[in-house]
Amino acid sequence: MRQIVITPDPGLLESMRSIGYTVESAVADVIDNSIAAAAKNVDVLFSGAGPFEIAIVDDGTGMNRNGTVESMRLAATSPTAERKKDDLGRFGLGLKTASLSQCRTLTVASRRDGVTTILRWSLDHVLESGDWSVLELDHVEASGLLGWEVFAALESGTLVHWGDLDLLAMTAGPQQSDLDRIATQVRDHIALVFHLFIAGDGVRRVDFAVNGGAVQGIDPFFSTSKKTQQTDWEPINVDGEQVRLKAFTLPYLNRLTAKDREIALKLGGLRETQGFYVYRGGRLVIWGTWFRVAPRSEMAKLTRVRVDIPNSLDHLWALDVKKSTASPPPQVRQRLSELARTMMMPSQKVQEFRGRKVSQAVNVDLMWGLRVNGDEFRYELNLDHPTLNAFAQSLTTEQRRQFELVLEDIQSTFPVIDAHNRMSGDKIPEIDDSEVELIDRARESWQLMKGVGIDRETFITNLSRAEPYYLISGFDKKIREALDA
Repeated sequence: MRQIVITPDPGLLESMRSIGYTVESAVADVIDNSIAAAAKNVDVLFSGAGPFEIAIVDDGTGMNRNGTVESMRLAATSPTAERKKDDLGRFGLGLKTASLSQCRTLTVASRRDGVTTILRWSLDHVLESGDWSVLELDHVEASGLLGWEVFAALESGTLVHWGDLDLLAMTAGPQQSDLDRIATQVRDHIALVFHLFIAGDGVRRVDFAVNGGAVQGIDPFFSTSKKTQQTDWEPINVDGEQVRLKAFTLPYLNRLTAKDREIALKLGGLRETQGFYVYRGGRLVIWGTWFRVAPRSEMAKLTRVRVDIPNSLDHLWALDVKKSTASPPPQVRQRLSELARTMMMPSQKVQEFRGRKVSQAVNVDLMWGLRVNGDEFRYELNLDHPTLNAFAQSLTTEQRRQFELVLEDIQSTFPVIDAHNRMSGDKIPEIDDSEVELIDRARESWQLMKGVGIDRETFITNLSRAEPYYLISGFDKKIREALDA
């Protein structure tokens, strides 16, 4: 038996460009290295004129010459090698595959202990020379790079520069406005994926900026909102390590602030972003999926489940090179399946009883009733509701029948499908009348009804247990004061 060494053709670098990165995920992969290098600040820069350029600059520990050379090696670190808990790397491919998926020229400059090393992968050079070789640049050759001035002012750190962004220009468009739009998308992606680092929530704080503007974190759970429901952490033991789960139930859209509502919609809509949010070392890896342990549904769209996994379990989660897809191991999947339904229940209750107090709904005269017949349902106006009943009593027999026919027309034309479509699109119905409006409406209603044989106390008692007036705390006292005024 003899050994035959088969060296990969340099054209492999061209093939690796089609691994499936987006610009946002590629930038995030480079940032992972900055965090692993203990950076306190990470700046992402987009060129403002001329050829498209992107640069990522950090003030981390930087690399010496040998370290910089190794960083440019494909698969520099085995995925089976033991890593530090805060190491966000996986395959030793991210810097190269992420960068070259967007550009033809990758330049890395790094400084440690006063020594600066500048190396470049050039696809054109590799193909022309036929060698797996990087180019080493001097300071003069690198001084024109986007981000060089920021990097030059650092005692230690790393500059990653993407030049000749051919694929980006093809997919996003060749105009400066196209690159500006991409910059906004990257900023929002950083704000979400690294939001725990931006907040310093359980991990080391890191400040991010895009073109000089500070990036504000996007918390997908609205965990600081008093209206968000949270569970305690649920531990799952796997191979001597611990996976942790924590469920959040978001407030309904009309209970969020205008700013939080904008964030919720920016994430992609409530329905599409429900499910598990998997964090690896504090970095959001994958989100908006139930891993097929439960279906995505309208009633569960307020549910978010944070899942924290250590990087020591990467091999069980089938984490891909881009760190954008993962699949839970069987023992975790089984527990997720058991917990999913329970974690969805608060979301269902929030929506089923939105605008109604659950504890009172059974003893309340509702305006609309639900009639169910197998898989079919319809909404019917409740003729026993105090306001409808009082009005009906003031009519003659013929007028009452005409009134009932009008109500039947209203019931049969209730735009349930249109309402469903709008609610599924996270549109906000205007259903909340103010307390003042309801009191004024009740007072005017009494003025119209008091001549049809209904005494005032009966009117007040009936209305105080009817929708929507029962929602007002101390309604009976407030309406008496209004009627006496």
